Amino acid sequence: MTAAPHGAREPEESTMTAAHTQHDPDEQLQAYRRSRRAIAALVAGLPDPAAVGVPACPEWSVRDLVGHLVHICESFVALEDSQIDLVPLEDVPAAALLDRWEGLDEALPAALERTPELRRRILLLDVFSHELDLRQGLGAPVEPTAHPAFDGALDLTTLGFGLAVQGGGLPALRIETPERSWVVGEGDPAATVRGAAVDVFRSLTGRRTRPQIEDLEWSGGPAGRWAEAFAWGPFAPPPAEVEPLAGR
Repeated sequence: MTAAPHGAREPEESTMTAAHTQHDPDEQLQAYRRSRRAIAALVAGLPDPAAVGVPACPEWSVRDLVGHLVHICESFVALEDSQIDLVPLEDVPAAALLDRWEGLDEALPAALERTPELRRRILLLDVFSHELDLRQGLGAPVEPTAHPAFDGALDLTTLGFGLAVQGGGLPALRIETPERSWVVGEGDPAATVRGAAVDVFRSLTGRRTRPQIEDLEWSGGPAGRWAEAFAWGPFAPPPAEVEPLAGR
């Protein structure tokens, strides 16, 4: 591992296998509820959620974002084999969607207990990521690293990105934040990318443009060498900036 800057704590290193660590379903439930309640409070304060856009999801209104999250939660509780690409529920007002979402809470603990770890983590990644989307769009950001979902979500996105690196035949890459680091891909890392934890997370989940990704701290190789891997699963860098880099 490269040396940490003077006075900084040496980041804790993980490999892609660290993303398979089991997480307590009850802790995941509490983290999910925290995001659901935060989103509900933000949406309830809007006069017309259907008229407010979400820059990180440019095809959606706030109502659509909630409709997507409710659809995901309904599918999860029903133990259906779906991931995070469900379209929003249509023709349902935001207030009614929030009521439906709250009503699903009773069945969520049992569903979490019966569902494989990876699907539980995808559920949490989705709601947490969209909470950040909503907060940024409404000008109500918080420090995301304090959220109990953050570390697990970042681990999961490094895993997905790493599979894209490996599947694209790209060299291994070390990813570093001030607190942690990961090596993704096969073999010894050919380069290192460093950034604030929130910038790394948002870069890996399609909320940073390619120029913003290039503005992270790269050493050992150009960012463009790994550009294709930043488009993985449902994620891809947006064509225009949707939020500024947090570490700038």
